[in-house]
Amino acid sequence: MDDFEQLQFLGRGGYASVFLVRQRYSTQLFAIKRIPRAKIVTEQQKLRLDAEKSILLKIKSPFLCRGFQVIETTDEVSFLQEYIEGRALYECIWKYRDTGRFPEHVAKFFAVQLVLALRDLHAQGYVHRDFKSGNVLVGKSGFVKVIDFGLSKKVVADGKVDDYSGRTQSVCGTHYVMAPEMFFKESYAFGVDWWSLGVAIYEMVVGRPPWEYQCPADSTMEQYFMRIKCSAESPFETSDGQVETLARSLSPDLHSLIRALLQINPRERLGKNGAVEVMNHMWFNDINWSRKRVSRIRWQYRMISTKTTTQLEFVLLQAKVGLEKACPVLKVSTRKTMPSTLPTFRL
Repeated sequence: MDDFEQLQFLGRGGYASVFLVRQRYSTQLFAIKRIPRAKIVTEQQKLRLDAEKSILLKIKSPFLCRGFQVIETTDEVSFLQEYIEGRALYECIWKYRDTGRFPEHVAKFFAVQLVLALRDLHAQGYVHRDFKSGNVLVGKSGFVKVIDFGLSKKVVADGKVDDYSGRTQSVCGTHYVMAPEMFFKESYAFGVDWWSLGVAIYEMVVGRPPWEYQCPADSTMEQYFMRIKCSAESPFETSDGQVETLARSLSPDLHSLIRALLQINPRERLGKNGAVEVMNHMWFNDINWSRKRVSRIRWQYRMISTKTTTQLEFVLLQAKVGLEKACPVLKVSTRKTMPSTLPTFRL
């Protein structure tokens, strides 16, 4: 740790604290996640810590936070990671202009990146298990990085990447993004992340999840799940008149996507056959997934302060090529079907 100078505290989650550090001989910035060994008590915590060590150093994707080194001392375990200067996705949603939610074309801009993040993670054999807006950082350019792999797990068997080839049964994660099969301790795999993606997309366009953030103190987990089940079957049909009004302004294709991702039965859920199935959905018909990012397109967010509030908006800074507003970082295509194999999407 003598090679790094601690600059500031960035945040805390669970039993870990995250700090911004600078490498002394290069001045390069990193984020370092520190976990006191005194907090790692149970066998399950030890197993998850070992899994996170392995995952962070192995995963590779422009949409997944990169890990560089695990530093262990007698008192703590530290993960040296890339530093993403930005904000959590949920903060970007809440502070977007004066609406507290994204318009549909901005939501698609982020949804495309989230799909690619899950595609890359799953292709490497890992399920995230806590995929939520709080674990997605938005950089100043508008591009995302998925973080926090503390609950992630390798689930494939014999190297075969298939939704039902390798499975786990642990109950973990944040209540409002947990898939039904996790509540009932059924075996599961990549499908739980596609459910969480449906919650995230709903949250982007509505401004809040389709149900409570956590199980209320006066309810059992079974009662909480039954409310989730009812909401998942008709996510836009609620007693909240504001949501019902908003739902009428959203495209039928978006309604279809969210319902397909929030399918109670994992064997019927969109994504059961992998990421290509999600990418093939009608809502993404104007996206050519096979092309690399257009380098001349630059987005950033900026804060707008007034006397009473601070708002956020995304601004298209430069566009020398004509792109539809649906997703300003990807070349628009009229392609209706997906190729059987997809090249890696790179920034």
